[in-house]
Amino acid sequence: MDRRRFLKHSATVATVAAVTATTVGKSRAGQAQRPPSPNEIINVGLIGCGGMGSGHRHKLVRMSKDNEPVRVVAVCDVWEKRLNQAVKDSGAKPYKDYRKLLEDKDVDAVLIATPDHWHAPMTIDAADAGKHVYCEKPMTYWKDLDDARRVVEAIRRNNRVMQVGTNGLSDSIWEQAAERVRTGILGKLIHVQASDMRNGRIDVYDPTRKDPDARPGVNLDWRMWLGPAPSRAFDPGRYLSFRVFWDYSGGITTDFFPHLLTPLLFTLGLRFPKRVVSSGGLYNFRDGREVPDIINVTIEYENGPSILLVGSVTTDVDLPMVVRGSNATLEFKEPGALIEPQRSVGKSFEREEIKRERPGSLEEHWRDFLTCIKESRKPRSNEELGFCVMAALHMAVHSYRRGRAMEFDPKKKKAYFV
Repeated sequence: MDRRRFLKHSATVATVAAVTATTVGKSRAGQAQRPPSPNEIINVGLIGCGGMGSGHRHKLVRMSKDNEPVRVVAVCDVWEKRLNQAVKDSGAKPYKDYRKLLEDKDVDAVLIATPDHWHAPMTIDAADAGKHVYCEKPMTYWKDLDDARRVVEAIRRNNRVMQVGTNGLSDSIWEQAAERVRTGILGKLIHVQASDMRNGRIDVYDPTRKDPDARPGVNLDWRMWLGPAPSRAFDPGRYLSFRVFWDYSGGITTDFFPHLLTPLLFTLGLRFPKRVVSSGGLYNFRDGREVPDIINVTIEYENGPSILLVGSVTTDVDLPMVVRGSNATLEFKEPGALIEPQRSVGKSFEREEIKRERPGSLEEHWRDFLTCIKESRKPRSNEELGFCVMAALHMAVHSYRRGRAMEFDPKKKKAYFV
């Protein structure tokens, strides 16, 4: 099975640096369970009702119907078409301004599924309003790493729980692999590779997309959507495919790579990078997009390893996800992972197959988040791990745009060109 099919089976990827919470779902569809009491139910407000927001909404509504302790009570979007559909699906209260939703006393936690440039402002506002936060990846917009630091500080000072939407961390294989890595079986960590390679005209990467129902000033609040981004005239491509414009996204680097880098940091016990270098370009598409259609990022950590991430929307042949140590190699492949001793170490130990104990899913990631709210502890893909991921990806985007390497100062938590 190739890497993408493995990741899809695992439900993408993600991790948390030092804190691992193995949460077994309290409710499963098809199992007879008592309905949760009103005091056990966590009321969620959804900010952003597009593709990702709709996916979360469908899952949460289903979980609620299956007697899991969650309920969608509020929805918010700047486009009436999406907002009306969300209300129809969930029966929740509608809001056009997320700040009004945050004032709703019935809301305990929020999902933020908006374009990247809104993630940090909304997360900070939500935490300051006393809400717990589930924020889609990337945790923050690529341009200013201080956004990630401010998110960590807001969650801490308000004593809130935050989950970043790299939902593949709910796959137990990352916890199982981390346990084996900690024994030192791989030897010195030397090199890691992973990729997410796709091909074809992907809708959310198509700047020529249009929808005649999207009419700014009539049923769509374009100024609110822009928010902290530069002021521009309405462009349906920018609205519907924001991922290909630097004003709102880092493209492949901040869209695909959180799913690769987050579990790797967790599994290998890594934190902030030492140096990052990026290369790539727009080799195939000439349709108005700004972000590259292929990107290569090398992330160096103090004393190793070096991590190579490759992403593409114009060719679909993947690199396997492999961790190379001085004694053995760890490869993620079905039905979980494989540790293979290197020839140079002889017969000191045998190859080992690790079979996953729990498959990953969006529901499991939400169960982890909801359980951590009740137990006041950090979920798997928390904001501190998200800061470490965003440090590397922030440096990667800037390195690509400037054609220069960046280094990270761990004391100041800032990156610099070298």
